[in-house]
Amino acid sequence: MKNFIKLIKAEIKNIKNVKHGIIDFKTNITGIYGQNGSGKTALVDSTNILKAYLLGRKLDSFYDLINVEAKTCNLDFTFEVEISEKKYKIFLEVTLKKIKKFVENEEVNGVVVDKEIIKYSEIIGEKATSKKVLIGSSKKEVLKNSESFKKLLLDEEEKINLMVIKKVAENESTSFLFIEELMKVLIKYKENYQEIINIILALKKFGVSDLIVITNENLGIINMNNVFPLNVRTNKSFGSFLITEQNIVIDEKMCDELHRVIEQINIVLHSIIPNMSLDLFEKNKELVEKNRVNVVFQLISIRNGKKIPFKNESEGIKKIVSILSAVIATYHNKGICLVVDELDSGIFEYLLGELLSILDEGIKGQLIFTSHNLRVLEKLDKDSLVFTTVNEENRYLRLKNIKPSNNLRDVYIREMTMQEQNEILYEETNNGDIEFALYEAGVLDAKK
Repeated sequence: MKNFIKLIKAEIKNIKNVKHGIIDFKTNITGIYGQNGSGKTALVDSTNILKAYLLGRKLDSFYDLINVEAKTCNLDFTFEVEISEKKYKIFLEVTLKKIKKFVENEEVNGVVVDKEIIKYSEIIGEKATSKKVLIGSSKKEVLKNSESFKKLLLDEEEKINLMVIKKVAENESTSFLFIEELMKVLIKYKENYQEIINIILALKKFGVSDLIVITNENLGIINMNNVFPLNVRTNKSFGSFLITEQNIVIDEKMCDELHRVIEQINIVLHSIIPNMSLDLFEKNKELVEKNRVNVVFQLISIRNGKKIPFKNESEGIKKIVSILSAVIATYHNKGICLVVDELDSGIFEYLLGELLSILDEGIKGQLIFTSHNLRVLEKLDKDSLVFTTVNEENRYLRLKNIKPSNNLRDVYIREMTMQEQNEILYEETNNGDIEFALYEAGVLDAKK
């Protein structure tokens, strides 16, 4: 049996303007809606931090995502996990802390993992065992779950080794639990820690290949008109491939795989955008060294037999093509979790609704997205939709008292003025104030 991980809950504290928010992922598709600046993207950013954390990457770049009034942020994720014949519920709790540090004698902002802990309960039949600490670390304890690690920590040499590894992780602003050096220690004593090793490796694999996060920063590259990110996820490859308007020089083996990705994308692209397909125009090949050949190519689009450089396509088409390989993988693979910020950006409203309706019926993996387009509310079930509130202490909720016959779009629009839910979903704006502000801004500009 293949290992399988599914994200079932996220709880975040002090990420951007979300002081506290919880989302339970009840279905395979979850859309997050709300007014501008209400915390939608904070959830996407949190999954992006999760991915970097699991990969053992530096976390300093996330400094500005921690709430300006807070020194720390908390990220708690709950997963359903299958490893071989065993099923678990895994609870990952991470605390990140802002720090100041010196790099080349210059004080800069940094982030350290202040506390990290993995808890678990084994699922036997329909019942889950009581929650236990699998492994953890904090400033006070190099390794939590002292009973399991008692023998290891009694070895003075290994204890010092672990403390050094912990210090390295702190200096590098990475996770201690997912650093390669800790895994080497655990493998050294694998007869005692096989279950811990299996769970950590499964989570790491989830971060490496199965958790795909497409942020506005990724897609913002498209707007620059000189770089295009092609997000790839197939059985053989994964990641993001950057295509520029200049010639692309890549290894021939990678080019072969890219041809397969383009072929896969074309199968679906034909049905979404009639009479359009993609191709790689190979300009020439270069022998770099023995047994290694580079290929110089350009990505082109073909419409009704006419070829044009793909860079000349609209932002909406670039957006669709950019995420299509990842969407295809999510549709077919129950282990994939695809997170997309502003899925609706640049995509025709009717097409977006139809696409999500089709995905909702047959998707095996998990799609989490933010959007402003209300057409989707008419296509997805209430359990697939989460709404942001104006309460920064309780940022996310699901609409209550919804009947099967209700049109969620109408209910949501009505709720903005009637405010019948437990939390207020929309901070009202005044048309008169907006009009006067526009007038005042114009007067100020005229005076200059």
